[in-house]
Amino acid sequence: MRPGERPLTKPKHVFDSTPLIYLAKTSLLEAALESCEAYTTNSVMKETTENTDYPDAITIKDSIERGLLKIHSPGEAKIKALTRHPEIHLGEAEALASAEELGAYAIIDDKEARAVAELYNIRAHPGTLYVLFRLVAMRKLDAEVAEEKLDQMVDAGLYLDPRTLIAAKNKLRERPVPSKR
Repeated sequence: MRPGERPLTKPKHVFDSTPLIYLAKTSLLEAALESCEAYTTNSVMKETTENTDYPDAITIKDSIERGLLKIHSPGEAKIKALTRHPEIHLGEAEALASAEELGAYAIIDDKEARAVAELYNIRAHPGTLYVLFRLVAMRKLDAEVAEEKLDQMVDAGLYLDPRTLIAAKNKLRERPVPSKR
């Protein structure tokens, strides 16, 4: 390392349930978790791993057991403040509180939860789509495969309003294909 250079560090992300579930359903969870210092919370862990009839629950549980996804327990005061907002459920409140405590970004799909995060100056990214585009930008996934994974997520139940879905697909289609040398 040269003088004045900072070591490259992975960003810290605290995952809410929806991104974990849909990344697991499409076999992208490991790549997503390896690309960051990944955390979730007890409520999210319970919500996403409780029913082992679902393969994605087993995948998420395995990621926790392997240490790819760490559990953080945030302080009660911030959780209490966040859950006063009726649009925030406990898992989202814990993810936002953990993000604040860890100096991380909350990875959360729910638009209302991100709006509440903004009120409290808690950093948040728009969940599953953010992670998908980040994997493409990091060249862990090419744009064509990312579009297929996005279709799989929507087919599996991920809700995206039609405008967002079309915009995401257009953005993926606009990405230049890396040349092979």
